[in-house]
This record gives sequence, structure tokens and C-alpha cells, in this order.
Amino acid sequence: MTDRAAEAGYSLLELVMCVALLIAGSVLALALLPAVVHASQADLLRGAATDIARNAIERARAAAAYYPPGALADPLARAATTANHGWALASSATYPAAAHVHRAFCGATPATTDVPMNVTLSYDAPSDTVTVAVSYPANPCEAANLSTISLSAQLAPAAYAPQTQLPSAIADPSVQ
Repeated sequence: MTDRAAEAGYSLLELVMCVALLIAGSVLALALLPAVVHASQADLLRGAATDIARNAIERARAAAAYYPPGALADPLARAATTANHGWALASSATYPAAAHVHRAFCGATPATTDVPMNVTLSYDAPSDTVTVAVSYPANPCEAANLSTISLSAQLAPAAYAPQTQLPSAIADPSVQ
């Protein structure tokens, strides 16, 4: 008869090693948590800066979609006037913006934070290109450390007179 009772189960040494590995893994996971939160905040602010830049480009496209009223009568004057969008867009503009974030940063108690951002819009008439640069704090706890995101778009030719009602391509579901 063999002594199987002595071989059954785990030894105390194996149990201690298992608990030590679990504790070490938990400590490492908790040590990485601030880095993950910081990366999440940076991604959130980068996304907000990108949205602000896209909004500025879409506003420029909307302003450039219509040609000036003085160019309505004469098609030649309209073509010369609307060769670029200098009549609708300034060559450069700078203005402040803010991202209203529903998250507390830097240990602050409020549930929402307004993060200031600076927007610089420039228009190059020869290439008919709008460029938007948004400076934002990469780390909201260090406002002096700014990152910049830049988007650029070429504008389409002005195609509509002011006050033009554009036709809707949405069919009425009741009429089939």
C-alpha cells in the first residue's frame, strides 16, 4: 500500500507562490492604471481638437458654397470673382475654442471640465486651400504643454447663388 495521502493536494509552498504571483500581477496592473488614464485623456482631447478643426473646415466650405450677389448678373464676372474664395474667407484668423468634457481632470471634483483650445485658420487663395490648426493641451493637468493638430482641405467651386433653396433628394414615404 502506497502513501497517496501525502501526494494529494497542493503543498504550502505552491500555495504561497500562487498568492505571490497574483499579488505581483495586481500591483503591476494598478501601477499601469495612471498611464492608461493619461492616454485616455490625451485621446479624448485629441478627438475634441480634431472635431473643432473639422467644424472649422465645414464652416469654410459652407461659406464658400455660395458666390457673391454682385456676381449674379454677368457669368464672366462670376467666373472671375469666384475663381477662388478670397471674397468669402479671410487669409488668416485666430480664435479661442473650448471642449466641454464630461470628465473630471487632474483630481478635480466637478464632473465637467472646459478645456481651452486655440484655433488658427488660414486660407491660401492660389491653391484655394483652407488649413486649420488647433492647439490643445496634451495633458490637461499641464496647460503649458500644447500639442497641435492640423487639417487641410481644398474648397470646391462656388456653385450656388445666395439664398438658393437646394432641392431635397429625400422622398416622401407616404407617396410611393
